[in-house]
Amino acid sequence: MKLAELLNERKAVKEEIKKIKQRLELSSKVQEGDKDPVESPEDLKLTLLLLYGKLKDLIVKINLTNSETMIEGKSLMELIAERDKNIALATSLHSLAEEATPKQERFSRKEIRFLPTVNVKELRKEADIYSKKAREIDSKIQSANWNIEVVI
Repeated sequence: MKLAELLNERKAVKEEIKKIKQRLELSSKVQEGDKDPVESPEDLKLTLLLLYGKLKDLIVKINLTNSETMIEGKSLMELIAERDKNIALATSLHSLAEEATPKQERFSRKEIRFLPTVNVKELRKEADIYSKKAREIDSKIQSANWNIEVVI
């Protein structure tokens, strides 16, 4: 099985868990005078436990594969961490640049004017560099996912 297939399966299991949790919450109580809920909470709880067990198994297989697969001298796990770091930095710097950008908030000259304490243009350039690095790494990861056999 390819890693990408396993990742898709993990996503499907997570979505199913979300649905079962919603159904379980709806079935957890009934109005006074009503009999049983439409679905058995015990059956839904059992299904939820089984799905979480399956999710755990999938995560273990994915993580083992990510840690043992090497791409350009780095493990796939390292590439994922590096991609996530670059995404977080880009997001933080874009957010900082947005906050520092002067806005038309004053209605008269008497109101306090705020000035940026950082170079917004340079922040945006730096954020764009991190975004580009993240995209490049993500392309490698996505490409590899369809070529890597899962470690069992």
